[in-house]
Amino acid sequence: MKIKNPKADALPSTITISDFAKAMSQVDLSSVPAHQTKTAIFDHMMRIMSDTVKDGQTATKIRQARLARLLERNG
Repeated sequence: MKIKNPKADALPSTITISDFAKAMSQVDLSSVPAHQTKTAIFDHMMRIMSDTVKDGQTATKIRQARLARLLERNG
């Protein structure tokens, strides 16, 4: 069995776990269709990540991945 340390894979960020939880709870799903809820939550999480990760290159990669997903989804 392989043991993995999730903290070793974590990216340095300017947000605490508590602030991340607050930011995630602010997503407004009232206008999101039920079948798109998972996608909306993931998009919100990626937005928070790109705004708070300390490494500029990584933040840019996250933003690009988020935009690519949005373009792919919206055609």
